Amino acid sequence: MQSEGGPIEGLEHGNAWALRDPSQPATNWLLGDHAGIPAESLRFLPQLPPGGRPAMAVENLALKWFEHQPSDDPAWGENKPLSTGRTLSLLAGSGAFELRFRRGGHHCRLLLDQPGDFALWGEGLEHSWRALLPSTVLTLRWSPRAEKGMGAEAGRAAAGAVVQGGEC
Repeated sequence: MQSEGGPIEGLEHGNAWALRDPSQPATNWLLGDHAGIPAESLRFLPQLPPGGRPAMAVENLALKWFEHQPSDDPAWGENKPLSTGRTLSLLAGSGAFELRFRRGGHHCRLLLDQPGDFALWGEGLEHSWRALLPSTVLTLRWSPRAEKGMGAEAGRAAAGAVVQGGEC
């Protein structure tokens, strides 16, 4: 993965394969509080929120698997609406898939170019994409659901929406 730009709050990236525990069989599943996943990774995917409660339920779950081509209509990847909820985009094979993010005056460009490269982001980011090479991309979107008696802001915070910075 290649990256350019400074840190943007609410954005993180990495390679899913690098997160797996090399001492375990290569099942390619990343589960819960797996010892191979560094504690500081995947802040938007908390498995046990503070207090040890099970992970919070989600709503508006959507999954897309798409083979993007350099010839895709550029309008598809430009002028995307401001992000809501959570989004995970993962390069599921070979390719070169560029993601650009902006929040305020901060900019970040990520090039997903190795299988397993991913970008994971939260609310309030401007983003766009383009395929530089044919790229199979898996995208998952969801929103944390607030518990009964909990306001929407508190529900998002408990589900990991509030992070302290991110790096490009």
